[in-house]
Amino acid sequence: MSDRVLALVTEGEEAARELPMPVIAYFLITFALFVVALGVTWSFRNTAYKVQAPRPGGRAAHGTSSGTDEAHH
Repeated sequence: MSDRVLALVTEGEEAARELPMPVIAYFLITFALFVVALGVTWSFRNTAYKVQAPRPGGRAAHGTSSGTDEAHH
């Protein structure tokens, strides 16, 4: 019985699969995908500010008066 178990164990070791690429290749691919995702995320910085609807009361651009306050009074 122990001969059969020993034969199965040694046979299992021989049938082990090897990776199709070196381990460092998996790391480099994953790191490259992470950098690309980071670049996409970084490219959308400050877009919420640009898309925001104007606030009621308005914002005066560089000290100029919009004239909306005088029209209400």
